[in-house]
Amino acid sequence: MVKDILREIKAKWFQFVAIMIITALGVGFFVGIRVTGYDMRATADKYMETSDVLDLEFRHSLGIDKEMITQLSDIVDGEAVGVYDADAFIRVGSTDGVVRVIELNSQTELDITVLEGTMPKAKNEVVIDANLHDVRGLKIGDTVQLKPNDIFEGATLTIVGYANSSLYMNQERGSSSIGSGSVLGFMYGFDLDKKVDVFTSARFAIPDDVDIKTQQALLESNEAAISSARFDRITKPIIQELVDGQVELDANIVDANAVFEQAEQDLDRAKVQLDDAYNEINNGINEMAAGIDLQLTDTSLQGKLDALVNATNNLENNEQVTLVNGISDVDNAITTVEAGIAGVKQAISIEKDPAKLAALQVQLTTLEGQLAELKASQTQLKNQLQVLQTSIASLRTAQTTLQAGITTYNTSFEQYNEGVSTLAANRITAESEFASAQQKIDDGYQEIADADHGKQYILQREDVLIGYKEFYQDSDRIEAIGQVFPLIFFGVAILVTLSTISRMVDESRSQIGVYKALGYSWFYSSMKFVGFAFFSWIVGSIAGVIFGFYMIPTLIYNAYRIMYLTPPLEVGVIASYAWIPLIVSFISSVGVAMFKAVRVSREKTANLLRPPVPKGGQRIFLERIPFLWNRMSFLYKVSFRNLFRNKTRFLMTIIGIGGCAGLLITGFGLQHSIYTIVDKQFDDIIRYDGVITFDETVDTSTVVFENSIKIASEMVSVEGTDTQVYAIDDFLAFPEFTNLQDRRTHTPIELKNDTVVITEKLAILKGLKVGDTFSMKIGEREYPLTVGGITENYVLHYIYMSSEMYTTVTGKAPSYNMMMFKTEQDHTAVSTELLKQDSVYAVTFLSDMRIQYADMMGNFDIVIVVITGAAFALELIVLLNLITMNMSERNKELATLKVLGFYPKELATYIMRENIILTGVSLIFGAIFGYYLHQFVILQAELDAIMFNRELLWTSVAGALALTFAISVIINLVMSRKANNVNMSEALKTFDE
Repeated sequence: MVKDILREIKAKWFQFVAIMIITALGVGFFVGIRVTGYDMRATADKYMETSDVLDLEFRHSLGIDKEMITQLSDIVDGEAVGVYDADAFIRVGSTDGVVRVIELNSQTELDITVLEGTMPKAKNEVVIDANLHDVRGLKIGDTVQLKPNDIFEGATLTIVGYANSSLYMNQERGSSSIGSGSVLGFMYGFDLDKKVDVFTSARFAIPDDVDIKTQQALLESNEAAISSARFDRITKPIIQELVDGQVELDANIVDANAVFEQAEQDLDRAKVQLDDAYNEINNGINEMAAGIDLQLTDTSLQGKLDALVNATNNLENNEQVTLVNGISDVDNAITTVEAGIAGVKQAISIEKDPAKLAALQVQLTTLEGQLAELKASQTQLKNQLQVLQTSIASLRTAQTTLQAGITTYNTSFEQYNEGVSTLAANRITAESEFASAQQKIDDGYQEIADADHGKQYILQREDVLIGYKEFYQDSDRIEAIGQVFPLIFFGVAILVTLSTISRMVDESRSQIGVYKALGYSWFYSSMKFVGFAFFSWIVGSIAGVIFGFYMIPTLIYNAYRIMYLTPPLEVGVIASYAWIPLIVSFISSVGVAMFKAVRVSREKTANLLRPPVPKGGQRIFLERIPFLWNRMSFLYKVSFRNLFRNKTRFLMTIIGIGGCAGLLITGFGLQHSIYTIVDKQFDDIIRYDGVITFDETVDTSTVVFENSIKIASEMVSVEGTDTQVYAIDDFLAFPEFTNLQDRRTHTPIELKNDTVVITEKLAILKGLKVGDTFSMKIGEREYPLTVGGITENYVLHYIYMSSEMYTTVTGKAPSYNMMMFKTEQDHTAVSTELLKQDSVYAVTFLSDMRIQYADMMGNFDIVIVVITGAAFALELIVLLNLITMNMSERNKELATLKVLGFYPKELATYIMRENIILTGVSLIFGAIFGYYLHQFVILQAELDAIMFNRELLWTSVAGALALTFAISVIINLVMSRKANNVNMSEALKTFDE
């Protein structure tokens, strides 16, 4: 039995090897592509566990103090450790760069693996990113200048080693809100000088047997307590300052009131003194006025005094003059009387006449009487003049005194009024200052009451580790491809194997008949073929399992390790991935061999010993078209009849070759569909150069950039799918920055005020079309939206709407927090200038994002190579096997043709013509099959946030078909030599003709 099986294997070694290789390719490819994603994730997970990569990172908007660290340690089942880290500028030579600086402690030292040098042990020693050594040429022993920032003081740092950090799984180093926005690398330092006494983050030393998600849930449930406690510690000294300020303010108010009361009393006393002075002056004026019979009508002191002065002047100018004139008149009268007396006396002395003398005497007496009267009047007038002059002098003196008193009074009164005004002004000023101080205190209390208690951020590995999400997304993409393509690949391999085994048993009918004639049971006669199939299956399966579990995952993973800093692949032999292909391949080879052999062996021995009756000729479709059939040569007619005579062989050949061609088309198409989404997204759709992200609470007018548009960006949920909403300020100008168009027709889509535009992948996931209504969930509220257009997009999900539409739907105005801009300036200079503004958080250039996505898609290249290579190998084996089987089945026919005198070239053409026609028909089937397979694989391989290019280029189809045709021609040329070497006598031997 065993010898017979080995003899069969030796005789049909090519079929044995072909089945073995096809089985190995089918099983290996089916297992390998499907298990690669699992192995990648398992390797990453084990790396995280064994290298103590952080499980959770805790950050808080109010900072993390030592008390919070203690509180966190009490909440979480593990120790919390505070970490100082910050983005900072370092000077290397004459240039500056941004690095992430992390201070070493018991947790952060677990991040790094020193590649060369030592761990920092002294103050201001650092170990740097190996990239800084490779790119910037920094060496051990070099010093770099750390510029001061919000966390760290400036210092001169000494490099003592290079390292890799588990926080960075790929070559990316993240972005920063300072400098140009990009980070050159990381730097871990020992005992760095710090400006603050609060940590920037906290890490947890969580035991391996503790569930991380449970600890995260504990932190989330205690957020209010954590934030309130931190808020209370921050506000406690502020509240104490407010209390002390209130006490001081109250004391100042009491002191000020005492001062004001004393000033009022002083002013009241001054007022009394002023009133007394007023009365004294007024009385003096009144007395003087009464002394000269002056009626005073003016009420003011100065007016009264002026009236008194005027009256005095009148006395001096009128009465005194009158008296002087009166005295002068009296003096003149006295002189006249004295002259008259002298004349009378002279006349008396001369006159002798007594009568006349008596008359003269009487006249003299009269004159002397007049003289006496005049002298008396003179004396009286002089006395009156003297009294008047004395009174005037007294009045002048009193007036001078009164004037001085009035002047003093007025000055004092002005001073009093100034004192009153000053007191009132000081009181108002003090009250205003006290009110302002009180308002500040009240505002302080109100600010504390209104202040946000802060927000905590619990970051998992995928949030902290740069490259973590990308690594897992890459593994998901591979697994998505592995869900579909290997299945089709395996299906083609199984069909070819099934056909090969079935045809091989049919060829050996006479041998089974001999075994039966010799008395062997059906079991024995069947085991020869079952053994042949089993050995080819077992060897192929073992090779396939090894190839699938070890070689393919390792090949793909090692290609990814160029981009990712991960350990060697942890190969996992997962039985659940292998049992399906092993069972199916076993059934298709061993099972089919058993079924066919048993079925054949149960026929009558006589029938088995005779060759099978050739199938009768049948009219084919071409014969019903005389115009074509009558113009064909005899050999062409024979070829077409032979093609359709054995329909099973015809169909299996078409399925085998066409299936392989379809797999190649799919492989080439996948490459185009995946790689071109970067060009389509960043060239055809996105038209802006960068995005400015800023605080939504700031006045957006402070952030000015020429040729830009403001956007309110917000993450929402659409039936559980995270979607970015863009509320656009100037939606009419938006097409200049983002091309909204239908993917198939390239028709522009207009953004309107009553509908929204959604991206195509979101529409596909949610089954939406234009005119449909769906809900957008923000927080706990849902808002209805109407689809006005579905736009071409390949990366992430977006909803575009005008700002007016956003306000109408949500009832609130959009808060603009980003700005798209175009620029032709140097990106580094633009970013540096923008980041100087406090309101600007980050500046992201689309060129950087393009590189990132290109690298991400480029990682998939090895998968495409493996897919295409496996499809090519399968196609090569299938073509060799099918063509060989077709020729081996027709050895008698070829020998007959040789006996009939066919030349070698005619014989080769005879057999090649059929194979070429079969190949041509297979290529037509393969093109159709490849197109639909490509579409099916693309749809199945897409992730939720990615849409691949659905186009299948004619070059991909033509390349795959041309390659298939070329292989077929080459194999036919090689096999034509074998046809010419057919042993005619051996081929024409028969048991019973």
